[in-house]
Amino acid sequence: MTAMPEQRDVVELLTEEHRQVQELFDGYRAAGDPAQRRRLVERITVEVVRHSVAEESHLYPTVRTALPDGDRIADEEIEELAEAERILAELDALDPRDREFDPLVRRLMDVVSMHIRGAEDLVFPELRDRLTAEELLILGLRVGETTAPVPPLSPEGPGPGRTLADRVRERLTGRGR
Repeated sequence: MTAMPEQRDVVELLTEEHRQVQELFDGYRAAGDPAQRRRLVERITVEVVRHSVAEESHLYPTVRTALPDGDRIADEEIEELAEAERILAELDALDPRDREFDPLVRRLMDVVSMHIRGAEDLVFPELRDRLTAEELLILGLRVGETTAPVPPLSPEGPGPGRTLADRVRERLTGRGR
């Protein structure tokens, strides 16, 4: 299989997504305006949830079968992403001027950074060792399809207690239709 120039393997694709989220975190650190900080947290929410759905759908099933102790590794990584989504749900309910907002964002940054380190230091090198270049490319294509841009969401979805993260996840997975 010959790769098209725009095709990237799963490690390249997910590493790029990690960098994009880190850039959003850097932007948050530099932002002083509460409205700008809210917009950045909303963008972070979309990116983290999109990334989580792609990894849950495609990466972690492969991790479970291809890596020694893959079930444990996948479960730990999924739990980190679930923790990030729980924090995002808390942030969704807070005003950026609330004194709890910045500490929650810092906690989110810590959780996501731990996820990135685990993926890049453990999971990705193991996948490169155990999968062929073609398998990595095919997995990258599947992940790429899942991480396509999310169409704009209405400011509020139907139903009480539905956060932005819930609405993004529903849009990506087709649940709630």
